[in-house]
Amino acid sequence: MASEAFQPIQALVAKAIRRFPDHIAVECADGKLTYAELDRRADDIAVALQEAGAAPGALVPVLAEDRRELVAAVLGVLRIGGVVVPLDATAQQRRLEQALNDTDASWVVTGSDLGGLPAKVLAAAGATETTRIDIADTAGTSARRAVVAHEPSPDDPCYVFFTSGSTGRPKGIVGRLGSVDHFIRWETGLLGVDPGWRVSQLISPAFDAVLRDIFVPLTTGATLCVPPPDTLLDPAELSRWLEASDISLVHTVPSLFRRLATAPGEHGFTALECVALSGEKLAPRDAAGWFDRFGERTKLLNLYGPSETTMTKTFHFVTRADTERESIPIGRPMPETEVLVLTDRGQLAAAGEVGEIYLCTPHRSLGYHRQPDATAKAFVPDPRGGSAELAYRTGDFGRLSADGVLEYLGRKDHQVKIGGVRVELGGVESVLRKHPAIAEAAVVAGESADGTPFLCAHIEQTTNVDSALLRAFLRERLPEAAVPAVFVPTAELPRTISGKIDRRALPATAPAQTAPADVLAPRTPAEQAIARIWASVLPGLAGAVDIRQDFFDAGGSSLLVIELLSRLSAEFGVSVPLHEFLSAPTVSAVAGLIEGSLISDDIDDLGL
Repeated sequence: MASEAFQPIQALVAKAIRRFPDHIAVECADGKLTYAELDRRADDIAVALQEAGAAPGALVPVLAEDRRELVAAVLGVLRIGGVVVPLDATAQQRRLEQALNDTDASWVVTGSDLGGLPAKVLAAAGATETTRIDIADTAGTSARRAVVAHEPSPDDPCYVFFTSGSTGRPKGIVGRLGSVDHFIRWETGLLGVDPGWRVSQLISPAFDAVLRDIFVPLTTGATLCVPPPDTLLDPAELSRWLEASDISLVHTVPSLFRRLATAPGEHGFTALECVALSGEKLAPRDAAGWFDRFGERTKLLNLYGPSETTMTKTFHFVTRADTERESIPIGRPMPETEVLVLTDRGQLAAAGEVGEIYLCTPHRSLGYHRQPDATAKAFVPDPRGGSAELAYRTGDFGRLSADGVLEYLGRKDHQVKIGGVRVELGGVESVLRKHPAIAEAAVVAGESADGTPFLCAHIEQTTNVDSALLRAFLRERLPEAAVPAVFVPTAELPRTISGKIDRRALPATAPAQTAPADVLAPRTPAEQAIARIWASVLPGLAGAVDIRQDFFDAGGSSLLVIELLSRLSAEFGVSVPLHEFLSAPTVSAVAGLIEGSLISDDIDDLGL
């Protein structure tokens, strides 16, 4: 595998800064930032870090909600040869504490408008020796002195992102600088990204895909565009923003793509060049729905690649003919990558034969942070022998066609993707068992009628515990995607003859239940229609819908909010503002909002 000459990603951004100093680099609800302004802010942060003693290889968590600050901090850390650890300021505090504990960082960069959160998290994590660098306080530091240059190499570590672990604790993946460079130059070349493009940023900063959102535009002179936070859970609002903002490229997960394809409104997406999909399996019916509504002018790019292999390693441009298949291919390998499919006997699978997917590429991550055993288990010698390169065992099942196109078939272990977030079922079970009322737990994955994935937890209890309390317990310790929508208490979990839990005997749905006597049933036509949609969206809902019950206490999640608001908009022809829904997420309150909107529309139509 011959490799093109390495260029560190920060150097590629520097070239764009020199060429396009007055172009808008980052645009968000908080304001705009030109390339020249981004350059100064990144240098300010880099100098502040070096003055605080940070050197090449230093792990530097970044906690910033304003994307202008986040991007400047990421670039500033990379300029000193540091290892950036982007965190999500909206995550549960316990998750932030775990990340800080696992990195044991001596420096942390924090943004503005976070209130007392950084100090609270640092104190709870016991990071009393950590130097906090507030971005607002770094302004002008680069005027005092220049950044001390660092000569990077392709094998330098450059980031740590945390993914779900089998024990319930996050597992840090250490990125390799040369692999980021390889991927970004590949995608910008494949899509022909130019300085006129506007690239959306929809993903949480805590996932490695955020680097794709950041560096695809910023290495080409294009603009990174961030929607207002409330729009991310409202497909109709997000569609309007994409249209109004003239977005050229969207990276998203198929579950959100499905909502965009069906969002009400006259959205032509006339500026949209490509929708790049990853993180979940793309359903043929979803691609067909997009083509039926928007035609084939906009490219649909299906991507595949675990975080361990740096964002993406196979790709496929979806065609209308693909919608007639049982599944959409994940395609062919990108340059300097080979795909192997091995049978359970460790032999190369024949064309059409199912096996485990191995990815052979020098452009992978460096492994797991402080977990050499886990790294050695996942990154193995090339199973064909004779190569110095390692292969990554994905744990995914797939098969290669005779012409080398790869099809994804699912996981071989207890790992799933919910909303594009990787979830270890064993990790969810491990956290559940820590609850004093849970003796044993088994978690399985299911899909709603429209293909939305969810988790169902079967639990043996020592004492009865309300599912809403369990969800609150888990939300403090796990990402939202890992919180089960359904809890099924059982006297005893089914087991195999060897004593193991028999997961195949566990359904991913709740058994039918008799409605409690104190349920307040829907009273008006609007409440009845909303309750019907409510029940169809919530996989854990059994029996009658209580119009007073909180959506999230009933098993709702941020992903299901997207589905609910989308269906309500289609049913009633009006949008329910996300912030108003979150302030009172009940059938009764939503009915009031919708009825109010309908009355207001009628008055407007009458000209009153």
